[in-house]
Amino acid sequence: MGTIAVGETIEVLAFIISLATLIILYGIVRRTKEDIRQGFLSMLAALIFFIIFEILKITYVFSNTPLLSLLTLLFILFLLFGMWKIRTVIISLSEFGQIFVLTSEKTHDKKLVSLIKNVRGICYLTLEKPCTIIENTLKENNIDTSDIYFIDGTGEKCKKENCTHIKNDPEEIKKALTRVLKEKKFRCVIIDNINAVKKIEDYQLPEFIQDIASLIKSNETQGFFIGKSEKLKQETINDISMLVDKVIG
Repeated sequence: MGTIAVGETIEVLAFIISLATLIILYGIVRRTKEDIRQGFLSMLAALIFFIIFEILKITYVFSNTPLLSLLTLLFILFLLFGMWKIRTVIISLSEFGQIFVLTSEKTHDKKLVSLIKNVRGICYLTLEKPCTIIENTLKENNIDTSDIYFIDGTGEKCKKENCTHIKNDPEEIKKALTRVLKEKKFRCVIIDNINAVKKIEDYQLPEFIQDIASLIKSNETQGFFIGKSEKLKQETINDISMLVDKVIG
């Protein structure tokens, strides 16, 4: 009898924990981006099947019937699918995540070097400092720039094979990135820096970054958006932070 009582207690505890987890998962689903929501919804469905299963066991409505076996199978299948879906999204974010790098005038070069060091296959869009200055900064820190492709939107004419010159204009930036990403395979794209984009208002900057991030991610490439805190409003920083996968700084 003691063993049965302990077993029933465990069943009740499992039921209570399942209900609490159901509420938590529902809250997560409501606040999660669309691409990861399917995973959580699948796990939510698995939990619902488990709760129904526990209710039937606790109330002795059914005992060792095909229905219980079916609920158990559905629980396992939905749980596995949900975990697989979430794992896939996490891997995608780690490889192709879009990152907002918040720097300052003093920390910019140091943070830039830490991003680029030991990374090959970089497309570097510079909008403030000409690519020759960026190249010199990197070389001074013993970084090989031969594998970096520059898109220079500062107004300086590019005279190298690994560089192209564009106007500092939102549409020109999109066109240049679209063309370059189709022509070559890059490991990451660096936009330096976002507060130097011309012909755009502060409130339009988050939407512009969202468009560029989608373009970069669609080409299975990681994106780094560098911005200087002194030149960005806090509201803009908050809006951009909500649109990217990760914030550094």
